[in-house]
Amino acid sequence: MTSITVALDEQSAEQAQRAASERRTTVERLIRDYVDQLAASKARFERLAAEWRQEAGPLSSSTDRAMLPAYQAIIGMGRTALPFIFEELHQRGGHWFWALRAITGENPVPPEHRGNVEAMTQDWLRWARDRGCI
Repeated sequence: MTSITVALDEQSAEQAQRAASERRTTVERLIRDYVDQLAASKARFERLAAEWRQEAGPLSSSTDRAMLPAYQAIIGMGRTALPFIFEELHQRGGHWFWALRAITGENPVPPEHRGNVEAMTQDWLRWARDRGCI
């Protein structure tokens, strides 16, 4: 078993304690459950992303790529997928822009960067850093 230390500020600790009390459990159990859910979400994302990359490989149309079932399932994960998408975007690049716009409702890419995948990637990573997503 791996041991993890979690440091919470006073306000977060109080919120965690209230949430644990409402659920009739401990803060430790609440955190363990969250970590388990996060791991399951990451595994699901990785499976879907691998499936999407394989299916999207021969496609040149970004619309066709975004309409693939695996990509749509990632969008369906909502905000839970954001840290995984940003990690993927940072490490491997890729056309995650449609999903990011669908999930966040925002588009930080200025008109002069449209079509420039590297610039668009940097725009989204800057957006994520500015909001504490990465």
